[in-house]
Amino acid sequence: MRRRILRLAGEWLQTRGYHGFSFGQLAEALEVGSSAIHYHFPAKADLATALFRQYREDLAGWCQQMSASPLEASEQIERFLDLEARHLDDQRVCPLGVAAVEYASLPAGACAEAEGLRDDLLEWLAATLDAGRRAGTLDFPGPARDQARVVMAAAQGGLQLARLHGRGDFAAVRRALLANLAGSSV
Repeated sequence: MRRRILRLAGEWLQTRGYHGFSFGQLAEALEVGSSAIHYHFPAKADLATALFRQYREDLAGWCQQMSASPLEASEQIERFLDLEARHLDDQRVCPLGVAAVEYASLPAGACAEAEGLRDDLLEWLAATLDAGRRAGTLDFPGPARDQARVVMAAAQGGLQLARLHGRGDFAAVRRALLANLAGSSV
């Protein structure tokens, strides 16, 4: 039951936002009593914290897969952008996008997990970018951590633009970002 709750709540968090659903609506959609939701998550704050913790665990697993893969750093960055583009297919906002927009009204535990998610992604991107620069497959100015923030901001911005105007906007941001990381023009 816990997994079913997390799955549906995660979907709704990414499509409706934190304030866009209640325990009662979750219970109705899952065809259970609201006490079943409260059994696993005493308060909505607990549910939100668990969701962002799950997003961190999912990212950690994905990062481990990338680290174990034979893909070059540039290809790993492409896979990250592919991962982000999946949110467009599902018509969802990515977890960091939700956290950024709703940060001021999210419970403290959810904010802490969202900050951890951001930090985890920043670390992976920075390490991957640094490895690519050392291998000569990526070329960018400044520290890798700064460039990792640029990648994160471009992905977030591309997703938001695509929600307004279509996938082409994300594709254009993706092309430009990858070209810039390769040290070439678009």
